[in-house]
Amino acid sequence: MIQKLIEDRQLTLPGFDQSPPAVDPTYPANFVPAPGRIYSIEESTGTGPLLHRTRTSQVSVGAHATKAHRTFRWLPWVLGKVSCLPLAGADILTGTMSGCWLVIFQYNGVQYAGHIGTYLEPTHRDTLQAQAAWRNAVNAGTITPVKAFNPVGPNLPAIGTLNLKGESPEFYGAFNPAGQVFTVVLTIPGGGGTKRRIAKVVPMPTTVDVTAF
Repeated sequence: MIQKLIEDRQLTLPGFDQSPPAVDPTYPANFVPAPGRIYSIEESTGTGPLLHRTRTSQVSVGAHATKAHRTFRWLPWVLGKVSCLPLAGADILTGTMSGCWLVIFQYNGVQYAGHIGTYLEPTHRDTLQAQAAWRNAVNAGTITPVKAFNPVGPNLPAIGTLNLKGESPEFYGAFNPAGQVFTVVLTIPGGGGTKRRIAKVVPMPTTVDVTAF
């Protein structure tokens, strides 16, 4: 999926499935696996004059029929929880991002991508619960942290370099199965609706563990 996020192409987004996953008691407390949310980027179509054509792709529910690299998995943000998916498989997209940390960790011999579901308020009870879930699992040795990054943190390049063209941005986080992580910057052309323009995909540096709490 990540290789199909070409600057200035447009996407028509579905309503991503953000419903809270069922609790699985085999995972650490307040960790929730979120399998089965499969999407794909369809082949693009062109509109407009020949020399100024806009390419647009529909993002659809389900795997792409013929091209696996167009398929991705959606990792929902779950307030107060650490949502997660096995890293192996199709690329993973999550968002929208406003300050949550994304992580890669090992649990029972499997590497996972995770989204620590904090809230905008640092003292909100759900923020504290998500932070405690992560830190308790690390301190107990239940999970082993591998990588962590904040897609909208200080390592994100300056806004002026993100190809926004005066449009309002949305930020997403992405993982590939090799463990590379990215901030995906989309903009909202025309001020609303389901259309998004791909502004930039930024490879992001990581730390071994979350540093913000």
